[in-house]
Amino acid sequence: MERRGVAAAVIFTIITCGIYGIYWMYKIAQGYYETPTNERVDTTPGVTVLLIIITGGIYGWYCYYKWGRATAEIWGRYGRDDGDKAVMYLLLSIFGFSIICDAMIQSDFNNWLSIWEGGGPAPNQPPHQPPPYQPPPYQPPPPQGPPQY
Repeated sequence: MERRGVAAAVIFTIITCGIYGIYWMYKIAQGYYETPTNERVDTTPGVTVLLIIITGGIYGWYCYYKWGRATAEIWGRYGRDDGDKAVMYLLLSIFGFSIICDAMIQSDFNNWLSIWEGGGPAPNQPPHQPPPYQPPPYQPPPPQGPPQY
């Protein structure tokens, strides 16, 4: 996962007639593949892009849906509830606006990196778990004086 200018990526995608968009999608897939979430697409980034191309974008719909779910899960680790964007990503990609999904995802990546660089937990770290319970060390009861006979 790396910081990338959203506007520049959109412009490069338009100028290169979508070729940069394929590379951008590869980098997005790599970011989610390296981030442990319950909603991870389990194919490598290269296979993900290849399947999207082979299926004419249909596999991409599945990926955008899963990435929307993963985004909600990752934001939850930071205590922020942005809602589940899975259906929105799915609908945008079905209607041919996947570049908007890419821009939104990249914006989230950039925000996660800003939080991480600012001292927050890394976005690829599992949610914070409290340490396991450890009972206090044994201390004998204080003496209560001489024994009574």
